[in-house]
Amino acid sequence: MKRFLWLILILLLIVACRGESIDEDEPNGEEITIEQATTPPRVLETKPERPPSPPEGMATSPLTGLYICEQAAARRPFAVVYSNEPRSMPQLGLSQAALVFEVLAEGTITRIVAVFQDFDAEMIGPVRSSRHYMSELAAGIGAVFVHHGGSLQGYASIRELGLYQIDGMRYDGTIIQRDAVRRRERGFEHSGFTAASRLIGHSENRNFDMAASPNLGFFGFFDEPTAPAPGNVADVVNIPFHGSNISVFRFSEDDGLYYKYIFGNPQMDGNIDEQLAVSNVLVQVTNIYHIAGDAEGRRNVRLLGEGHGYLATFGTYTRVYWEKSDAHSPTLWFCENGEPLQLNRGATWISIISGEPTFE
Repeated sequence: MKRFLWLILILLLIVACRGESIDEDEPNGEEITIEQATTPPRVLETKPERPPSPPEGMATSPLTGLYICEQAAARRPFAVVYSNEPRSMPQLGLSQAALVFEVLAEGTITRIVAVFQDFDAEMIGPVRSSRHYMSELAAGIGAVFVHHGGSLQGYASIRELGLYQIDGMRYDGTIIQRDAVRRRERGFEHSGFTAASRLIGHSENRNFDMAASPNLGFFGFFDEPTAPAPGNVADVVNIPFHGSNISVFRFSEDDGLYYKYIFGNPQMDGNIDEQLAVSNVLVQVTNIYHIAGDAEGRRNVRLLGEGHGYLATFGTYTRVYWEKSDAHSPTLWFCENGEPLQLNRGATWISIISGEPTFE
């Protein structure tokens, strides 16, 4: 997810258009201690230069505001359910996600729904099973939903929403393949991986309608790196999911990105051996509660209606508001004054919690 200078990015993308098809143990998470910075507003020493219009063969991604291949920008994205517990680390492929949702599953563990648009990762996962609210996240952006199994409620939701889906329970050994070492050392459920080429190829072979939904354009973007609330310092964002499971993002003045920590350690993409980093951290505060009578402790997560949240971007934070009218509509985000929310260009991580984050 690391952002390079615009000119370098453009040259790389012109040379090769990525993503072309070719036919749950409780975590022992803990908050890390990070020294608070004392200077509120920042300005990057070198601001990326952005051409006024996309170069030939490229288009603006509605999810990141970055220039990507026209073909990828016009294609329906993929929403992949990831395991997010210690046995799944390091995960693979997450650095190529344009948008990442993190939300509680059972116990204290979270799962990730990573949204890919312009991607070519040869290893993506480990892919895990779905819960009903995860398929709602995919429906809101019209994504192909990729998962490996699911709860009864999860499968019912997929059917009711009429999603294009790729279920690893059906395609284990083909679309989903097992890593032998991880299967032996981490367990079967943490060993299933897919690839960009297999996802795209399968969707085309199954004649999925791969035209991107107009719902993808739910974010606006600043023209240049911007701190929307310079007085509210957010060098560190602490996001409490459950008990000691606290996700942490740390802002870097060097590149204007937030670096992700989990269970007290950097959260890495094992494909490239680099820490995950995003331009924006959105926190969606909502109601999360256990399903009555569910023996596994599964939860409901309210994604419809409205509520408040927070945006951390460029070292500052601001209170925001969200609303979602129905399962097939995207979540819309607004500033306190009611204006549509704008983000800095790049990837965004959305943490869905029932409590309140803290900022340092």
